[in-house]
Amino acid sequence: MLAKSNFVPCALACLQLLFYPISDKIKREESYQIVKKFLQICVEIEEMAGRTYRQLSKSKNLPGALKVVLENMADDEDAHAMQLRFALRFPAGTALVDKQIDRAPLEALLTRVKELHDKTCHQELDVRQALEMGIDLEQDFCDAHIGNSMTFRDENLRKMFAALAQADKIHRQKLLDAKEKFL
Repeated sequence: MLAKSNFVPCALACLQLLFYPISDKIKREESYQIVKKFLQICVEIEEMAGRTYRQLSKSKNLPGALKVVLENMADDEDAHAMQLRFALRFPAGTALVDKQIDRAPLEALLTRVKELHDKTCHQELDVRQALEMGIDLEQDFCDAHIGNSMTFRDENLRKMFAALAQADKIHRQKLLDAKEKFL
């Protein structure tokens, strides 16, 4: 499960969204919609990652210890989605950015995670395939979260994405350790 210490910056970032200053009402609504769509995609990615790890953990080809790691990672991804969903609960005009956010890389990552989930549902992966898929995925998540942490002006929102990136680094290291142990 995600450490409680990571949840605090995430919750603070979500609360900080309420106080993000902007004067133009049209710009405020447009900005809110940009962030809302962005966070919705992030939630979907985290949820799909959780489903993918949970599906992998059911594979007959994987050792029990690796299944436990994958199940724990699935729980963490669900917690990440919960943190991001929390930000979506705020009313329009509270979560704002200064510029358009390029969602194309995020949408490409979502497509990739969906494809990997589909693959895990239709074929049994061996230990090497499962670990390499997870390692690559966690690196992509980490890169995305680090990039997101630099997209927002608000320091607390930056901290939330930085905390998510740190969790991804931990996941990646767990998978690298498992790779060394099982291969």
